[in-house]
Amino acid sequence: MEAKPNMIKKYNKPVYGLLAGILLPVVAFLIYYAYSAFSVEATLPLLDFIQTIYKKGAFTPVLSICVLPNLILYLIFKKIDYWYAIKGVILSILTYTILVLILKFM
Repeated sequence: MEAKPNMIKKYNKPVYGLLAGILLPVVAFLIYYAYSAFSVEATLPLLDFIQTIYKKGAFTPVLSICVLPNLILYLIFKKIDYWYAIKGVILSILTYTILVLILKFM
């Protein structure tokens, strides 16, 4: 049974792109945390890990790298012609960019 075109395009809305664009960097950060925290013997809780990388001045570079998976999301949405969802992804990228600039110059 083939999917109906209306069902496929149901998620082609800016709000879905925005949600995916905000959540994907969070997931990327959690993967980075899992890799970093569990690769060393001393496992830090998540909040202590965030404080540690913030004190070392590495939070904004890590946050910037965690936004890179949004590029893949953008390309996937472009491939399946989700042009409205792409607007939400771009808005989330701009939001993260403003956040990085604020954190960098604080």
